[in-house]
Amino acid sequence: MKVAHPRLASLLLLSALALTPVFAQQPDSQTNPQHGNRQGGPRGGMGGGFMGMGSAVHGAVTAITGSQFTIKTEDGTTYNVATGPNTRIMKDRQPIKATEIKVGDVIMTGGEVDEKAHTVGAVFLAVLDPEQVARMKQMQADFGKTWTAGKITAIKDLTLTIERPDKKTQTITVDENTSFQKHRESITLADIKVGDTVTSRGALKDGNYVATQLSVVEPRNRPIGSGPNAGANAGSATPAQPSQPQ
Repeated sequence: MKVAHPRLASLLLLSALALTPVFAQQPDSQTNPQHGNRQGGPRGGMGGGFMGMGSAVHGAVTAITGSQFTIKTEDGTTYNVATGPNTRIMKDRQPIKATEIKVGDVIMTGGEVDEKAHTVGAVFLAVLDPEQVARMKQMQADFGKTWTAGKITAIKDLTLTIERPDKKTQTITVDENTSFQKHRESITLADIKVGDTVTSRGALKDGNYVATQLSVVEPRNRPIGSGPNAGANAGSATPAQPSQPQ
């Protein structure tokens, strides 16, 4: 059975697990020492990623060649994942070496994804345990039903329209029972504007999503990366903690 949005599943796990402060963040003025220009965000994936986390891919390792891994996603797509000396590799929230990864492991990797070439320049790579895989699948199943997230494209009265990471449009209804937050501080609906990125918990009522909580989140700078060998230059900047749905 094919997964409708394999990239979404990985991004959801990144946003929820907060595995470690692994995603590199850099000022706009930093240049790429190999190419002599500013490093942009990752291409491919879902429009630069969810809440600034960049593109992400997850799948089972089918082959290993040196520091490169071949993985197969749940929809059957094969990706070649290139790592380098600065790629952050984790398991059980602890750093490990690339040599500790074996065929059959399920991994999630973040960085620059080339959808045409099916390559990943890995800034971050994590070996997932069965509980994390199950949680990711559950989050994907619940997305848009018990929680949602995206960028606000319109606000009319008590209805907010968002563009989700899977590029779908969803409306969020708020009422007197909805709480609003920004930086963990209480705000009001009037403080929220078009262009804000939000996460929300709630439930479907008569087919409409009604929020019990709505949080404005600050998008992070995107992970560094410039092509399939991005992992070789990763980890040289200040790490940033992925945001977690409220």
